Amino acid sequence: MSISRRYFLLFSGSILATAGTSFSIPNTKRQHQLVAKTLDTQTGVGLSQMHYSTFETLKDQTLHVLTERGERLRLQLDQVEDQGRSDQLEQFSLTFRGKQGQLLDQGTYQFEHPQLGQFNLFIVPSGQSKHNAYYQATFSHLIA
Repeated sequence: MSISRRYFLLFSGSILATAGTSFSIPNTKRQHQLVAKTLDTQTGVGLSQMHYSTFETLKDQTLHVLTERGERLRLQLDQVEDQGRSDQLEQFSLTFRGKQGQLLDQGTYQFEHPQLGQFNLFIVPSGQSKHNAYYQATFSHLIA
């Protein structure tokens, strides 16, 4: 099943808007950090602590991905693209490159990197070439 980036962003935005109507995020910075930590992975750096600048320094480096079958695959961070920034929002996307024979389905995987530790990341297959498979992750962070 193929999903367009536009559909993914629209669908994700709808879910976030719906979730935002069912609870309110506290205004204080301390309370915001507690909410973000609860929503992030418990095994390493939380996604709320990762920004464009975090990944920009890791471009062309290898990250390991743990699959449901217990395999440990290597993905190279191929591109880090700034998708826009305002006073309240930071948006960026990551493109990973892996081997063609080791295809991953759309889903959330546990990633590992020596600097970042372990974290969970939702990736979507975004293309293939003769030797490589490509995956994308998209971020929209509220800036506190």
